[in-house]
Formats: sequence, structure tokens, C-alpha cells
Amino acid sequence: MLSWVRKLRGNWVARIFIAALALIFVFWGVSNVLTLMSSSTNVAHVGGVPIDISVVQAEYETGLNQAEQAGQDTSSAAARQALANRALSGVLRQEVLKLAEQRLGVVAPDAAIRQAIDAIPAFQTNGAFDQAKFNQVLAQNNLTPDRFIDEVKADIADRQLMIGVVAGAAAPAALVNQIFGFVAEQRVAETVSIPFAGEPAPPVPPDAVLQRYWRNHPTQFTSPETRKIQLVILSPTLLAPREAVNQADVDAAYARLAAGQPTVPLRSVQVLLVPDLAASSRLEVAWKHGASWSEMQAMAKKFGATSVALDQAQQKQIPSAALAQAVFAASPGEVEGPVPGLMGMFVFKVTDVGSSGPDPEDAKREITQQLQLQEAQADVAQDVDSLQDALAGQTPLDQLPGNLGLVALQGTLDANGNAPDGTPAPIPGGDALKAVIVKAAFAAAPHAPAQLMNGPDGSYFALTVSAVIPPSQQPYDQVAAKVLSAWTQAQLQRAAEVQAADLLAAVSHGQSFDAAASAAGLAVAMSAPVTRNAPASGVISQMVPVLFSLKQGEATMQQTATGFTVAVLAKIIDPTPAQDPAEYAQVQQAMTKALQNDLGESFLIGLQARDKVSVDQKLLTQLYQ
Repeated sequence: MLSWVRKLRGNWVARIFIAALALIFVFWGVSNVLTLMSSSTNVAHVGGVPIDISVVQAEYETGLNQAEQAGQDTSSAAARQALANRALSGVLRQEVLKLAEQRLGVVAPDAAIRQAIDAIPAFQTNGAFDQAKFNQVLAQNNLTPDRFIDEVKADIADRQLMIGVVAGAAAPAALVNQIFGFVAEQRVAETVSIPFAGEPAPPVPPDAVLQRYWRNHPTQFTSPETRKIQLVILSPTLLAPREAVNQADVDAAYARLAAGQPTVPLRSVQVLLVPDLAASSRLEVAWKHGASWSEMQAMAKKFGATSVALDQAQQKQIPSAALAQAVFAASPGEVEGPVPGLMGMFVFKVTDVGSSGPDPEDAKREITQQLQLQEAQADVAQDVDSLQDALAGQTPLDQLPGNLGLVALQGTLDANGNAPDGTPAPIPGGDALKAVIVKAAFAAAPHAPAQLMNGPDGSYFALTVSAVIPPSQQPYDQVAAKVLSAWTQAQLQRAAEVQAADLLAAVSHGQSFDAAASAAGLAVAMSAPVTRNAPASGVISQMVPVLFSLKQGEATMQQTATGFTVAVLAKIIDPTPAQDPAEYAQVQQAMTKALQNDLGESFLIGLQARDKVSVDQKLLTQLYQ
């Protein structure tokens, strides 16, 4: 091959070809270098000023972290694209405002910046600015002091500019009046309720009727898809009750708890403050002669006494030192006194004795459970690898080692976690674990090998699906009682519907609502005034938009979960600002705010158009892909 090439070197055609080839390689290399040299990190330009992708990336990552902390799903490309566009919009907005402020000479005074930072509660201790807390909060949010101060400075300047732009905007009175009239308009309806339960029960029909109903309504009597599963669970919560803990550890933990929460005696007491010794003496005599405390309270009112009840109070919380000492020395259930006070005499009865410290039995029980859970968590962490290895070796679930602390069960359930009889499937653990297991059971392929899956609270589980039972209509003999109940309910619903329809027809043909309802033995109720956003008591929510579509005197009919409601629009109340000035002011403020927002957005759009904002969409796409 090489010798052939050497021979061609003497040929002038070959020389031209080789020269051209070399030239191509030279230009290809130069083009590559030029392309690499010209690659830019500027994602946008504002008024000729470049915006580096790193600035937008910082805003994007901040928004992404905030979205994830708020529990939003950011896994999709569309969600990340929206965050990237939002970050870019924020940066562009800041840049066009900065250029406008420079042209107009808008600046943020240092005193205003300092005042704004000092007023932020997160930077304060006892109401005063705390430099250490300022540094700590900024570090927690990945901000430097210079960057944060620049942001505050820009925000103050932006507000000065935007307030000047939108301050003069106000919603026209004609528009406010029209919106206020729509929002605050009230309507009053006369209503009649016809409940299903108020209809007379129909006689039991022949069996042929019920069977026909069963055939015509198969979905009401169809069992859902169910799956037969075999399940093992490795859970600290389920394993904890079987763990043994050292009583000495429990006692030591309780001692530490009690030392940190000293016991303070508490008393619940009922006190009568009577004006003089004579009145208190009469109350004392009444108690000794068998009067109840309620009788003494009634008697004390005749003497001008004041009754006060203190519940679980400390001794220092009782305002009278003499009364406090007597209360904490008294026996429960006995009436004591009189105890002299600044404003009269105290007669009292201690109703309960307690303390604010931890209850020993409850505290030790809770400590024992915590220690058991800790032991169980350690055991699960130790056993999970062995379980994983056994499943990887395709060991059947019923042949897994018995020393792994597993809870095993098998049975049939539907997608709601119910057994075939409609009762909840006996899956141990909490609702969160049950929900995860049921979801996994209906996502698994039948007869697929078991795989170890994570559950809530540090738990693990594995399952296999041995059979899938498709939905099927239940035999009539098994659901005859259910068919009868459904048929009866349908008849009651039909009877109520006919009665409501007859009433509606009578009103629509000119009969008064009261007369038509009275002829049917039904009572008419007048609703409270209702607005579009505030349904009144007695008016179902789905009827509200219907009422606002009717003319006065027109009727409507609506079905609810328990019956039918027939209503006639009785009155339309047009609002005036004088009748509801607060609502009018709220509408006016909302409309003015909306107008100012629109004006501000238009101003920003105009700035972007003037400053010829351009965006490198290809580079922006690299940010979130």
C-alpha cells in the first residue's frame, strides 16, 4: 500500500489530490479550534451586557432546592425547564431594572440598607440586630454577606423605581362598582327538601324482579380484582415488642429524665371569695350539716361571693400566699376555711392532687419501648444483608431462615387492601407500610421472584404474587340481600325524584311554590342571603351557581347525597357600597393591585424590548437537562 502511494507521488494528479486533502485537514483543524475559541457561556444579553450562565445557574439551583424542600416533584424535564425559565426571568428582570435605575439615577441609601437588614427578625436577638446570627443564617443559606447586601440594595432600588411607576394607578370607579356588584350580590331562595329516607319503603318484590336488577346493574355486584400474595416483613416496629431490655438501663434513663424535669406539686381547687367572716362561717356550717358544694356555691351567690376554679395550679400561681399555703396543706374533697385575704375570706375545696413531673409508670413504659425500638433497629440493620442474600439466591419466602425476625403471612387482597369479605387485610404495621405493600403487590408480575423492597420507618419487605383473580360478577345467591338493599334504595330515590319533579313542574306552570308544596305535604324554608362565594346554611353548594343563573321566581331542582332539593329564587339583593363598605374596599384594593401588577409587568416588558434582550435557548437547555 505504502509503495503504491510512493509511486503516486510522481503523478501530478496525485500531488494535487494530496495537497487538497492536506488543506482540508488544516482547515478542519482550524475550524475546530475557532469553534472551541468562540464557544460562549453567555446565556443572554441585556442592552449589550452579557449574562453569564453561572448567574442563572445559581438562581436555578436555589429554586430547585426550595422546590424539593417543599415536596414538589422535580424529576421531569418539564418541571426543571419551568424552574430554569423562572430563574432566567428573575435574572433578566434584575438586569433591565438595574439599567433603568442607572439611567434614572435611582440609588439605595446605605442607611436604608442598614435599616432593612436590622429589621429582619431572623437576624435579631431580643429585638436587636445580632451579627453572629446574621452570619449563621447566611451560612445556612449558602450566602455571603456581600451577596446578601447586594440583593437587599437591589431590592430597595427596585422598589423605589417600581413604586414610582405604579403608584398613580387606580382602578376606575365604574370597574370597581361592576365587580363589587358581581361579588357582593345576594340571592334568597325558598327551598323544599325531599329526603330519600322520608319516602315510604316499597314492598319486597318477587325474586325475578331482583334478579333482573342484578343482571342490569352488574358493576354494583362485581368483585374487584384480587391477588393472592405471600409476604415477609422485616420491620423494627414489629420486632421491637419482642426485644428484651435491661431494667437497669430503663431506670438510668428515667433518672436522667426525672432530673431534667423536677416534680412540682399541683392542685385543682374551687374557691369561694366571700366578703366577710360571717358569710364564710355560715358556709362552713352548711358544709358540716351535709350541704353539697354546688349548694354552697348557690348559697354563696346570695352573699355576693365570687366563685373561682383553678385547674392543676402550682403553689406560686395562687395569688394569695395564705390561700396557697392552706390549699397545699388541705385534703382532697374537704371544704376548708375561712382563710383571710385582702378582699375577703376564702372558702375552698381541693378537687385533685397531682404533680407536673413525669409519671413514673408512663415514663418507664415509654423508655422501655424506645430502648426496644433501638435494639430492633440494630437487629434489622444486621439481618437485612442476610435476607437480601437469601432472596438473591431465590430462596422461597416460606423457606427463609427463622432467625431473621421476619413476620410472614399470605392471603388475598384487592387494590384497596381489603380481603375478599370486604374487611381490611390483616397486614401488620401501620397504614403507611400497608399502603406500600398493597401498591407493590399490584405492581408485581405474577410468579416473579421476590425482591427486597424498602418500606417506611426503616422497614423492608418482599412478596410474591401466586395468582391474579380478575373482576367477576358475584353470583346472585351470594348477594341477594345486597341486591334487595340496592333495589330498595333505587326505588326510594326514584320516588323522591318523582315528587321533586312534580313540585318543579307545578311551579313552572304558574302555581305558587307554597301552594304546590303544601298540596304535597312538604314544608317550605327560606334560605339566608347567599353570595357567589359564600353559600348560606341550608343551601347546597352545587345549587349556588344555579341560583345565580335564574330569574326571580324561577325554580330549580338538585340532587344531593341524601335526597332532592327544589328551590325557587325569591329575592335578588343588589349591593351598594354604603351597605358593605368593607367588601367594597376589599374589591377596590384587589382591582387596584391587579392593575398595578399589570402596569408593572408592561413596564418590564417595555424595558426588555428597549434593551433588546436576547437569550441563548440552546445554552439554557443545557442547564436543566
